[in-house]
Amino acid sequence: MRLIPTHMCQSGMRLGKPIFNSEGQILVGYHFQLTQPIITKLQKMGIDYVYIEDPNTDDIVIEEGIKEETRLQLRTTLQSILETVASPSYDSRFGNAQLSRICSKTVYMVMEDLQYDKNDAFMLMNMHAFPTNDYDHHFIQKSMNVCVYATKLGMAEGYYGDDLIAFSLGALLHDVGSLKISREILNKRGLLSPLEYEEVKKHPEYGFKLLKDEPGIPLIAAHCALQHHERINGSGYPYGLKKEEIHPYAQWIGLLETYDSLTHPRAHREALLPHEAIEILYGGAGTLYDIDKVKLFRNKVAIFPLGLSVQLSSGESGIVSKVLPDFKHRPVVRVLKDPYGADLKQPYEIDLARHLNIMIRRVGEAARAN
Repeated sequence: MRLIPTHMCQSGMRLGKPIFNSEGQILVGYHFQLTQPIITKLQKMGIDYVYIEDPNTDDIVIEEGIKEETRLQLRTTLQSILETVASPSYDSRFGNAQLSRICSKTVYMVMEDLQYDKNDAFMLMNMHAFPTNDYDHHFIQKSMNVCVYATKLGMAEGYYGDDLIAFSLGALLHDVGSLKISREILNKRGLLSPLEYEEVKKHPEYGFKLLKDEPGIPLIAAHCALQHHERINGSGYPYGLKKEEIHPYAQWIGLLETYDSLTHPRAHREALLPHEAIEILYGGAGTLYDIDKVKLFRNKVAIFPLGLSVQLSSGESGIVSKVLPDFKHRPVVRVLKDPYGADLKQPYEIDLARHLNIMIRRVGEAARAN
């Protein structure tokens, strides 16, 4: 099977995996033949990628760390956060634990899924979605990704119990303060004015104020919101904290948010390829980011998921068929098209760990069209 963006699905394609709602109920079953109304409905539900049957890749077994119902629960939770924080009646000082009730179930679902994930590495979520002018969509997608990355890496760091819960909540809610910024500013195409940029830089403080008095939300989660733009050399904001002055959770979240932002397109720029984003993180290791955290992230992440369409620097295109434990960033690619775009009668595989002169040039289903 292969992984493709929902917007590129076509009528007649068959699902390689069932799709669930947030309650674990099957919405669309395995081997279901898609129709245009169903594709449109999936897009409206926020399902960005689906697995499609493909005779050239039937032997590729894709096991995800996060279940589809958990992803939908994450999306539903973040939509509720958007509506709750935007409500004029919302005030954490009232002590009604609104955010805690919304978030706790979701964080436990993420932790449970990742606890039973057999893979040492984990696949990144929703790579290279199309650019959007809608900040709400961007907020939801980024918060989902950072929460999942942080929870998995927290487990790798040995966090457990209340510490892991606090870390996961901090990651999920790290950018909640941005919801207090004008949408006119957040959705603006092009560069912000100096005054607009100064307003955006206030969002960590807005987030801290929202979370610090919220019953059921650990105080450290509020500090994650406050410190996730601080950098270990003191160049971050809002306070210019350095090294140990920044909580390790906030250091992690700042690194993960940067990676996620670099690899997803915005209205004013294209996305970077995953390995290009990793190189940027390494460029800031020891100055902006803790070098041990950058290394652990690189070693734990399979940046090119199984089933992902890729185009190689040689011009050939195909599907990621294997991710080797010692070479997570140099996967095995099953070549399906020659450099001229013609389908191969006999697909073959290239192990990028053995062919260092060949690079991945494009990712996503667009790679198949080029």
